[in-house]
Amino acid sequence: MAVHCIIPARMGSSRYPGKPLVKIAGKEMIVRTMERALLAECFDRIVCATDSEEIAEVVYRAGFEFILTGPAFTGSDRVADAARALDLDLVVNLQGDEPLVEPDVLVNVARELEENPDCWVTVACPLNPAEAQLKTVVKVLVKDGLAVDFTRTVSEEEAPRWFQHQGIYAYSRLARDEFSSLPQAPLELERSLEQMRIMGRRPIRIVQSPFASISVDVPSDVQAVELALKKSR
Repeated sequence: MAVHCIIPARMGSSRYPGKPLVKIAGKEMIVRTMERALLAECFDRIVCATDSEEIAEVVYRAGFEFILTGPAFTGSDRVADAARALDLDLVVNLQGDEPLVEPDVLVNVARELEENPDCWVTVACPLNPAEAQLKTVVKVLVKDGLAVDFTRTVSEEEAPRWFQHQGIYAYSRLARDEFSSLPQAPLELERSLEQMRIMGRRPIRIVQSPFASISVDVPSDVQAVELALKKSR
């Protein structure tokens, strides 16, 4: 069955306004993320879903597809709107601040979704104990291959039990439409974590990655990504 990739991007990030268009080693972050999705070679379509004509123009100039969407509470709500407009079923939501995502991880996520279309799918990677209380690094607790909790801070003593959550989700049309039809949950709002809306309603399967995630959440993360790019050359 065909699997597609939708990359949500907006200019109004509360922690880092204009983040999708920040230059990383001379290239806009949204373009770098879409190029990583292309390297996976497992998607029928790769589309940027955005509320910004400026982002859309950059994506178009780079040779990628975009769709303009209206306001959305979360990235998954934006992806649901875009997928509905494009009439897509199985979709991987790759957040636009993952410019170093490993293509092999995306392949594994797409495969997991094909095998388990009734579930949500997401990614966990090793948690750096030094980031246990860093709120910009989301943590996930895993049991028997399923997520049982997500949070932003854990104690240093608890850190070995937790993984770092990576900004990738995958879901079918049914699971996506269920999510977007629900009101925002109290824990979702309290923790600013969209997945809490579906937690307990639908299984969230975990693809474990050995690769540490370097996402861009605040301006200082750009330097870390550029350093990683230099090391990979």
